[in-house]
Amino acid sequence: MSRNAECDNDDLLLASRATAGSEDDLAELYRRYADPLFAFISHRLGGRSDDVEDVFQETWLAALRSLSTYRGESRMFYWLCGIARHKIADHRPLRRDAWIGDGQELSAERMSALVDAGPLPEELLARLETRAVVVEALAMLPDKYRTALVARYVDGLSVEKTAQILGKSYKAVESLLSRARAALRTALIEVEREGRDG
Repeated sequence: MSRNAECDNDDLLLASRATAGSEDDLAELYRRYADPLFAFISHRLGGRSDDVEDVFQETWLAALRSLSTYRGESRMFYWLCGIARHKIADHRPLRRDAWIGDGQELSAERMSALVDAGPLPEELLARLETRAVVVEALAMLPDKYRTALVARYVDGLSVEKTAQILGKSYKAVESLLSRARAALRTALIEVEREGRDG
């Protein structure tokens, strides 16, 4: 069984137990998805803090009310993002281009090519829609990949400094970053596919 299938089954089990009243499983779902979901909403709303907090709270309340309907047909994070998109539309019925930037989206292939080129360039991170896609893709990655990518490319730390933070050798972090970039490319393609299909 693939890691993605294991994650999906695990989320389905957590959702089922949380629906049955398990506070521990509900807390685990929140631990896994609160930060990435908050970042997704923040990017979608252009960082307007009051709006972000409101939509975030509305999204979690709606998710809790409908948690029993989660069937694992998509990743839990996609499911939460779907709820968030509806709450964003309800909360701020603005023109679409008012919150996704300049309206120009990058394909998954173009984003993958930019990731391959080295540090995530401003072209990739500047557009709000693209950043939301990156946030979704990062949320799909194992913690160690996400932490390494954020330290190196978002925080702009050197490989040496990233190695110090992670408590790994320089070579180990180079290898980790290589695997993390490959995983991110795959996740970007999955996010784009889910967006088209969903």
